[in-house]
Amino acid sequence: MKDRNYTHSIQIDINKCIGCSHCMRVCSTQAIRIVKGHALIQPERCIDCGECYRVCPQRAVYAKDDGLKSAEKSGYKIALVPSVFIGQFSSEYSATQVMDAIKQLGFDDVFEVEQAVDFIKEEYMKLKSDELQRPLISSFCPAVVRLIQVKYPSLTHNIIRLKAPHDIAAIYLRESKKNLVKVDSSIHIYYITPCAAKIVAALSPVGEDKSAIDSTINMTEVYNRISVILIGEKNSGKHKTAANMSPDSVQWSLSGTEKKYYAGRNLAIDGIENVIEFLEKLESGHIKDIDFLEMRACDQGCAGGILCPGNRFLTVERLEQRQKRLENLKSVNRGKVFNSLLDYSEKLHESSGVDPVYPRDGLLLDDDMEKALIKLQRINRLESYLPGFDCGACGAPSCRNLAEDIIKDKATISHCVFVQRIMEKNYKLSPDQAFTVIEKIWGKGRLDKLY
Repeated sequence: MKDRNYTHSIQIDINKCIGCSHCMRVCSTQAIRIVKGHALIQPERCIDCGECYRVCPQRAVYAKDDGLKSAEKSGYKIALVPSVFIGQFSSEYSATQVMDAIKQLGFDDVFEVEQAVDFIKEEYMKLKSDELQRPLISSFCPAVVRLIQVKYPSLTHNIIRLKAPHDIAAIYLRESKKNLVKVDSSIHIYYITPCAAKIVAALSPVGEDKSAIDSTINMTEVYNRISVILIGEKNSGKHKTAANMSPDSVQWSLSGTEKKYYAGRNLAIDGIENVIEFLEKLESGHIKDIDFLEMRACDQGCAGGILCPGNRFLTVERLEQRQKRLENLKSVNRGKVFNSLLDYSEKLHESSGVDPVYPRDGLLLDDDMEKALIKLQRINRLESYLPGFDCGACGAPSCRNLAEDIIKDKATISHCVFVQRIMEKNYKLSPDQAFTVIEKIWGKGRLDKLY
């Protein structure tokens, strides 16, 4: 089976895009091409990692979300907030203070995602069966899950079939609040997200028919709004932090915490390039005897998410400080943590699993295996005729990608500027025809300044 769900958050505003190809060069799945002078995303390849967002000099790449305006609906509105959002603010503001400020934006309740981590830890204790395929790969980072679907399909069965904390938290909220909300009202859950991949995970989750989350809101938008509110409450002293989850849960989204809860040989890997390098070696059999892999597409985990407005190093430091405060509170409470979500553990266990994860057909050449192999041979042969410079002048990131596009009838061999020169020399292509090809890639009038 193949996953053909191509919902995406990452979008390109062609009115701002100048076709500079920065995004094309950094794309981890080679999903971007330059067509008619603008970047174009191939939806079957895109994993919403946001690397293109980071490098675009024109701010033409953006993450599409529902926005704060979506919270203007009637009903019982709950904001679902990750700990990494609280880490965007100076430690002089308590978590309770930040969450109360969010509530002032029009929400009826605010809940921290990481309260679901205590439940996740319990579920991990049950994942010790020798029947499970090793290494188990965390399902926490949706960009990594989609990366495996696109580039490493043989590893899809290694992904843990367990919902992410934001989904668990949303399910708990619907269950726990349903008796408190008026009959004529409805519950709406809004996830304040640090990255584009989590926006997609909420809209169109892998292995699930539907997410328990209704809408997503860009973290930066909320940060800007509540920063103004918090300035007026600075050092007010009226807010206290509650010990409502295990201290290290606040760092679950950072690199290195999750792996501690699975026995055996475990590794934590962050940064999309590092993840790709490791998965290449794992799939080829060069790395063996690993029990669990914690992988994050962003450097240092969600603290490096593209929608986080603050410095990731300061965010990590603040979460470490918050962990120490929670440890002190836990000591005061004689080692007890009052996490109400755990009261619903049995109910959550019934709905915490997901369906098997299947490969996406982003790199699929043909549904017919025999035809696919023939096309692969043609790609290899075509690539041998191309110069191998990977210059990007053809509008594809590499000669290999151009060969693939040619086989898929999305380009011709004349897209290569070096092949154009040979064709002109042999009178198989006129200068005017060559110029027309260049304009199809880089847009009309792009070279007028050279006259």
